[in-house]
Amino acid sequence: MKRRAALTAALLILAMLFCQIAFADSTLIAGQGLAVVSTVPDDGEEGKQVSNLAVKIVFNEDVSNTANDTVNAGHITIKDPDGKKQTFEITHHPKAPNELWCILKGDLTANSEYTVTVEAGVKANSGNVLANPYTFTFRTRNTKIDNTISIAMTIVMMVIMMLATTRSQGKQQEEKAAKGKGAIASEKVSQTDPYRLAKEKGISVEEAKAFIAKEKEKVDKKNASGKRAREKYEAAKAAKEAEVERRLKEIHDASVYKVKAKGSLVAHGGTIPKAVQKKLAAKKKSRRR
Repeated sequence: MKRRAALTAALLILAMLFCQIAFADSTLIAGQGLAVVSTVPDDGEEGKQVSNLAVKIVFNEDVSNTANDTVNAGHITIKDPDGKKQTFEITHHPKAPNELWCILKGDLTANSEYTVTVEAGVKANSGNVLANPYTFTFRTRNTKIDNTISIAMTIVMMVIMMLATTRSQGKQQEEKAAKGKGAIASEKVSQTDPYRLAKEKGISVEEAKAFIAKEKEKVDKKNASGKRAREKYEAAKAAKEAEVERRLKEIHDASVYKVKAKGSLVAHGGTIPKAVQKKLAAKKKSRRR
């Protein structure tokens, strides 16, 4: 009986101690008040966009009550280097009740430092207010550098496209000449009537004949050049075909195993398929019977 009474008294003492500790902890937690946990952009962050920027402020409590937006907006300022306040609108994310999003309405100045101040008085849903102000800064992107890089990249792309086009046209002309297209028959030039040409150009017959001979010489040179190009094209084509055949032969030879002398498959390093092994085992078994 005495033991039971002592045990009951000990349990009561422990329960009272636990309640006191829990009460003390809850009092400490409640006593922390509203505080800023983090921000986006981070303090001192650089390279932020100048358009459609949202400044996010994260608190340690729920601040999603829209009824407090007007009051809270009056305790938040975003200033440029000259101290001019930037207009913004507070909004909330349904999955982030502890965050206040300040959506800037206008574009910011490039390569400039902005100061964000969360003043004391910002109110949470619980009624707790921010006791101490919180300040952080961020810097916008240098859009002049971005524009210079963009222009340089555009010029580089244009140069690459021009080179590629020129190379493609040159290759087409080379293939055209190699295949014999565009070559002028020297016989056609030779068949030109010098008397008619002399009449058309208002020159003497001798001058017309000299002109025809000169043009024939040009055509012959062009045809000779085309012939060399065709020979070069055909040689390159034959070399490619020979290389393909050589590679195909290598692949074929590598897949075919050749034995030096007659013998069993196992003796030459091969393995007997399982289906064949089963058939051989069945034959041996039937012979024993």
